[in-house]
Amino acid sequence: MPINVLAEADAARNRRDWPSAAYYYAQAVEQQPGRIGLYVQLGHAYKESGDFEAALEAYRRFLEEEPDDPDIHLQLGHLYNRMHDLETALQWYDRAHELSPNDTEIAQHSEKARQRVSRVDVENKRQRAMELVQSRRWQPAREQLRDLVVNDGEEDLIAVYANVTKEAGDFDEALRLYDIYRDYAKNHDAASMIDVEIQTAHLYKAMRDIRSALHHYIRARDVEFDLYGHITPDSISGQEIRSCMGQIYTCFWRPD
Repeated sequence: MPINVLAEADAARNRRDWPSAAYYYAQAVEQQPGRIGLYVQLGHAYKESGDFEAALEAYRRFLEEEPDDPDIHLQLGHLYNRMHDLETALQWYDRAHELSPNDTEIAQHSEKARQRVSRVDVENKRQRAMELVQSRRWQPAREQLRDLVVNDGEEDLIAVYANVTKEAGDFDEALRLYDIYRDYAKNHDAASMIDVEIQTAHLYKAMRDIRSALHHYIRARDVEFDLYGHITPDSISGQEIRSCMGQIYTCFWRPD
């Protein structure tokens, strides 16, 4: 009995056996070249198998016959999305949206792609900034981080920006940034309040204001206790408090 290749193709698709689905859909296309919709199924199978070039060729065969079909434009958007070519994906999504402006699914894909494209430049800038920090190139890192925080709204980088500003030697500006970091931590990440106080204390220590440094190390210890109900034996705040006390009360204080 001859094999029904289309039934085999559909069965393989349903069980997500994509290489087999591609194999049988390719045969189905040869047997029934007039059924142009089979190229879409073939493209899906190739895409899910990871053969993006073959998927692109199959989709384009359908597109030649149905240039105004919104779904094929959507599928091409999905394909380029899988290929990590976000700008091209957005072009296909936008064209699909033009062809079917009332389709909410297409509109959502178009908007998501637009947001991701806008994030690409920001993500690249973040990576470059972190590379500058790792190489201890404080001033160019500071400029890059300022642009990210102030202009791109990457508020989660405020701690790094403040730390780099301190390392660059601008203590007054670093102190101002630590205040902003404190507000950010209060609103978004309570656990970071420990780091806020420790970093502020480190700054005062660098400024040789040991009493102010001690004050913030104590605040860090208090935050740690409020959050966790105890202070770990190797707590940074505890170590730094003992160090500061030794520097302030040199006549009689012994850290340990």
